[in-house]
Amino acid sequence: MSRATLPPSFLYGAFFGCTTYLLFRALSPVLLKLFGSQTMQQHVAQLSPGKQYHFHSQLPSTFHALVQIVGTFNVVFYGRQGFDDVLKEGTSPSIVFDDRTFVSYGITHLGPAVYMGFFVGYLLADTAKSPSFKDMGYVYVVHHAAASLCWTFCACYRVMQPLSCFLQFNELSTPFMNVRQVMLTAGYKSSDLPVTIISLLFFSTFGAVRFFPLTFIIRNWVGRDYSAIQNEVGTGAAMMLSVFVAVHVFLQSSWFLQMCHKLIGMFRKGTKSTKSE
Repeated sequence: MSRATLPPSFLYGAFFGCTTYLLFRALSPVLLKLFGSQTMQQHVAQLSPGKQYHFHSQLPSTFHALVQIVGTFNVVFYGRQGFDDVLKEGTSPSIVFDDRTFVSYGITHLGPAVYMGFFVGYLLADTAKSPSFKDMGYVYVVHHAAASLCWTFCACYRVMQPLSCFLQFNELSTPFMNVRQVMLTAGYKSSDLPVTIISLLFFSTFGAVRFFPLTFIIRNWVGRDYSAIQNEVGTGAAMMLSVFVAVHVFLQSSWFLQMCHKLIGMFRKGTKSTKSE
């Protein structure tokens, strides 16, 4: 292995990811008091500490998601100018890394390493603010810990940047999930039309960016990226990253299948209600 140092761009991103999380989390109860209905405020006040943690995590979660969508859009759809567009045939983009803070491409002209760090800073702050791992949910603890370790390792050894950016772009579905939860907390029922529309948007975007691309991620990892990363950082590191990829595939598949199960149940319930009428 070589170059086992974090690029400054990653550290800048981690700092801002952490501080903006804390800022928007502090703003959440203020905005609730200013704009939330009396009923909603009472409902939130009656929640357990764990559920209050999740509720007030939604504002920083949404801000983080929007930052990632804007920041990684260009990398996902157009690549890293001067890097992906000059790759020799057969070279895996996973061993090419742009560690600059400022770049000539993208909407914000901040480099992809900045957004990788922003992602890790957000995850660490979110974990630190949870009342307990039980309240946070052990699945989310595993997700946050695995992602933080994986992204930090990749930044240290300058590997797997394109896949990291694509997984960050997966946050496209997050705002819909958060809006749905806020609506339910405000008193809407899951069967109400506005909630149904938001739920379908969440389901659709989750499937489009998180679940259906998994087959391509697995194919590229097995057929191209693993061997390239193995040659770059060694077999042990490549195997460790393989575990991280496997965890990601398992979690995203599990969550999507759970949503499918709920959606089928709602459809069957609606069909039975129609027939009974």
